[in-house]
Amino acid sequence: MTLNLTDEERDFLLELLEARHTAMMHELHHTDTHDYRQMLEQKLNLMEALQEKLKNKPA
Repeated sequence: MTLNLTDEERDFLLELLEARHTAMMHELHHTDTHDYRQMLEQKLNLMEALQEKLKNKPA
């Protein structure tokens, strides 16, 4: 799938992902439940991969 974004759209998505990433990191540090911690870690990894894709826009 190809998704074409303007620079403004890309920047906005990055801003949203970074804000949610920060919130999830805080949540991760305050959870004691193994399964919930594992789910958060998986989502954080996915979020980080998306951020990298958005940051590495084609020339």
